[in-house]
Amino acid sequence: MAQPVQPKKTYHHGDLRAALLRSARTILEEQGIMTLGLRAITRHTGVSQTAAIPHFGNLTGLLSALATIGYEELVATLTPLLDKGPHAVGVAYVQFAMQHPGLFTLMFRSDVIDRQDPHLAAASAKTSTMLTQLVGDLKGQHSAHTCAGARAALWARVHGLAVLAIDGLLEALLTREGEGMTLNALIEDALRL
Repeated sequence: MAQPVQPKKTYHHGDLRAALLRSARTILEEQGIMTLGLRAITRHTGVSQTAAIPHFGNLTGLLSALATIGYEELVATLTPLLDKGPHAVGVAYVQFAMQHPGLFTLMFRSDVIDRQDPHLAAASAKTSTMLTQLVGDLKGQHSAHTCAGARAALWARVHGLAVLAIDGLLEALLTREGEGMTLNALIEDALRL
């Protein structure tokens, strides 16, 4: 006797694009950037690998969209602090990196994202505009001769601390020379202008 044909299982996400981005972010934060492949993302979402193509084109498109979200979230985090000055913004920048290490790392990985993507470029430009505004507010308070030099120096300081924090190197420093400081206290102290 022949078995009845079972109906093919189908999926329904409502918004497959958003579901793919959520899966990519989950994998990124739990397993790291090296595990982010289209197959892993679509498997995690419960769809075929080709299901992502109409939404993003390829893995670079998907990761660029995810990096765009990262920049948008960073802007949303920093914007309310602009009136409090560069110190508050710098601390929030480092804390954002520590709270979202995978996403933060992805945002600055030109080898896996497309910096020419118009959405990514616009979101990144908002962050850049904020930095320029802060440097303008500090005019005359920084040793650099140009606005670009001051901006580069301040960004290097904040971004460098963020990367050191993500990599666990600030915690190692605290273990050796911490003087009873917490990680947040170290970041606050390092960013005093």
